[in-house]
Amino acid sequence: MQIVILDSDTCGSGLDFSAFSKLAPTIIHANLTQPNEILAAVAEASVIVVNKAVLDAKLIQQLPDLVRLIAVSATGYDNIDINAAAARNIRVANTPGYGTNAVAQMTLALILNCATQLTTQVKLLRDVGWNKEEGLSIPMSELAGKTLGVVGLGAIGSRVAELALAFGMKVLAYTRTAKNLDNVEEVGLAELAACADYVSLHCALTQENRELINHEFLAKMKPSAFIINTARGGLIDENALIEALQNKLIAGAALDVLTTEPPLRDNPLLLMPNVIVTPHIAWGPLESRQRCLDITESNIASFMYGEAQNLIN
Repeated sequence: MQIVILDSDTCGSGLDFSAFSKLAPTIIHANLTQPNEILAAVAEASVIVVNKAVLDAKLIQQLPDLVRLIAVSATGYDNIDINAAAARNIRVANTPGYGTNAVAQMTLALILNCATQLTTQVKLLRDVGWNKEEGLSIPMSELAGKTLGVVGLGAIGSRVAELALAFGMKVLAYTRTAKNLDNVEEVGLAELAACADYVSLHCALTQENRELINHEFLAKMKPSAFIINTARGGLIDENALIEALQNKLIAGAALDVLTTEPPLRDNPLLLMPNVIVTPHIAWGPLESRQRCLDITESNIASFMYGEAQNLIN
């Protein structure tokens, strides 16, 4: 048996991969992305560990018969063709819950940035020096009394709702499955769009919800509202968002994820003054990333020697 890790570099530095080699001989690659490279690397693999590399249907159909498990070192698995894997009798496991606190705190950091215009204030000070009058001319607001609309009430969305309540915010939520959280009102998507001062996305990307945030949704939002995305870029129709920002239909956006990563250099979102973009790092604290690897290793161990856990097909 052999474990092959395809893209260890995308998990970041400072991590301990030693637990994998205690399960089976393990080969670690820095960042394989090309199908021919991946196929050559997994020629003798029983388990493939992947973070960001894309395993589409065509590639999965060519995997050797030895492969029994694809272990995704992430919660999202839209880079894996689940149906194609199932057709080959290859199981897929993900790592839910590892980044709940990390992503929730990043979400609140982005919301706070929108409220305080912190990045704009820092840039002003560096560009023109100490100027209180200029600083006070930049609109800021308190979170207390504002309404947060949470789209998706899984572990992360629920944690964000809890933190928002601690700031004195009113919390609305749109969720497929009723959660009945204290002080969180579950509403329809249209009502959430119309009432929220901040809309924060926390759902997995599926074919059904791709571009959930579109022209129709954005047109319902308040002109003073912000949209926050720490989930998946494909949840937003970026062209619709760009138009809404340019036409001041909404006040701004804070995005840790984009439809295309890395983005094209001419993506307008990178240059808009009312947009904050970070490079998909909400899950990035060392504790969170190591926990992700530890759960991945546990998934492999349970698949090999016990009752398989976190299977998604």
